[in-house]
Amino acid sequence: MDTFDFAKEFISRMRYQVMDEDRSSGHIAFRYQMNVIHFWANSEDTDFFIMTLPNFADVTDENLSQVKEICHQVNKDAKLIKLYLLNDVILASAEVYYLAKDDFDFQMMNALRHLVAGKVMYKKIEQQICRL
Repeated sequence: MDTFDFAKEFISRMRYQVMDEDRSSGHIAFRYQMNVIHFWANSEDTDFFIMTLPNFADVTDENLSQVKEICHQVNKDAKLIKLYLLNDVILASAEVYYLAKDDFDFQMMNALRHLVAGKVMYKKIEQQICRL
């Protein structure tokens, strides 16, 4: 089994809803806690995967500097994940190396929790700034 198969098995076992799947690109989109998560496996880079949580806040010309400031704050404080701006989309990303099949399950759950935590951190800081 490869990383893609490990992910399919994990997602199925956890009963998460698969929204899209493409083995050729190593991509699986699935629902986790009312979020759409994108899993990316690379057949040339075994024991490694990327998961992303995109587009959880609006980015416009008017709020771009505020969004950048919040992203920098989250990136400074967050562990395992980083926030990126890609055009007009905020993307939380976790890049994960795992040691074995048993470690894969732990790392998947850990990355999922951290992605959602990064989104929550972003929203909390955004609310604090809006109150000022």
